Amino acid sequence: QLLQARTNLSDLPIVRKMMESTLDNQVMQFSDKTGRAFLGSFKKLRFSGLGIISTVEEEKAFASVYEIRKKNMIITAIIINVAVIIVFFFARTISIPIGRLVFATKEVESGNFNPGVNPTTRDEVGVLTHSFIEMAKGLEERQKVKSILGSMIDPIVVQEAMKDLQALKRGSEREITAFFSDVAGFSTISEQLTSVELASLLNEYLSAMTIILKEHGGVLDKYIGDAIVGIFNAPVDVESHQLKAARASIKMIQRLSELRAYWVANNLYSQEAREMDCRIGLNTGLAKVGFMGTDDLASYTMMGDTVNLAARLEAAGKDYGVNILISEMMARAVESELYLRELDLVRVKGKNEPVKLYELIGEKSEVASNIKESTELYHEALRLYLNRSFQQAIDKLKQAEKAKGKKDKGCHLLMERCEDYLVQPPPADWDGVFTRTHK
Repeated sequence: QLLQARTNLSDLPIVRKMMESTLDNQVMQFSDKTGRAFLGSFKKLRFSGLGIISTVEEEKAFASVYEIRKKNMIITAIIINVAVIIVFFFARTISIPIGRLVFATKEVESGNFNPGVNPTTRDEVGVLTHSFIEMAKGLEERQKVKSILGSMIDPIVVQEAMKDLQALKRGSEREITAFFSDVAGFSTISEQLTSVELASLLNEYLSAMTIILKEHGGVLDKYIGDAIVGIFNAPVDVESHQLKAARASIKMIQRLSELRAYWVANNLYSQEAREMDCRIGLNTGLAKVGFMGTDDLASYTMMGDTVNLAARLEAAGKDYGVNILISEMMARAVESELYLRELDLVRVKGKNEPVKLYELIGEKSEVASNIKESTELYHEALRLYLNRSFQQAIDKLKQAEKAKGKKDKGCHLLMERCEDYLVQPPPADWDGVFTRTHK
């Protein structure tokens, strides 16, 4: 168009720019009246006052550039897609083993220590898988040890030992409720049974009693033949441990009655075994608790006067013909909920301080009216006895036994003592305390 004759091109932006510009040459972008984009340049010729102008459509000028850009975009898209595919497959080589590890972790958590996961690579994931397998083996061994210990040591003790063994080894002094139980006349029973029958009877009895002990928050200290030693409120805290120990004892007596009925109905064991009874002693107070023994062999147990008195109470139950004998400290802790009978004031072997003995009869709401009447009469007799009114005490004791409707060994024991004092009165400084000379 610039070569066309008689064509006025002064309206073109590039022409105006050349005419107005003080520069000798310049390049610019402009659009014509139709909106098409152009690239233009001019060069002034100093010697003639003329100038040379050249224009070209922008689309044509940048055609090769646009083509290169298009190709670059296509290549970039291809590279990105290939990279995504590569990353996807690479991620799967990591995510699949990790997914297996997650599944294996849940299996181990549920108790399956052989989830069947194996390392398939030698990279970090493979190392992690191998470490996980070794960890699972270690947990399995630990669980085996825990299970073995749990069959010999109370699981609660095992659990606490796993947390802080040194603390249990050091031991501590804390308030506990000591539990002792023993089968009455077990020596006679054992002589009448074969070893197989004896083991069956003992396992059945001990299992039933231990279940009740643990249901009420107790910890099994040990078995001593047919005897059971239990601890409440150690090594873990047990709220209202005195009450729970007392209720566990009541439940044990009831459960033993059920066992006797089952043995009779199925003609099991000997006659003496089917009539088997047990005695329980309970005391509460401070005691030393922890692992006692050597570094090679130790057991979790309790020691102290509180424990010794509980053992004495269990043994004393035989003299009074009662199933559950408790101390005054226990009585104070449970008397609001349970029905008790104050039996005697004694000085047990090994202790100088007199001890009040109480029979734990049962829940207040479950005690029969005749038992309550008998208990009240016994309490009146005990007060008369302590006031030296021995004949009146004997009369009340007879009434108490009659109200009970069966022989009461506790009544007879106190009556015999009253009769002895009627023959030979106690000294003037007598305080009503009876000294036991045997355990």
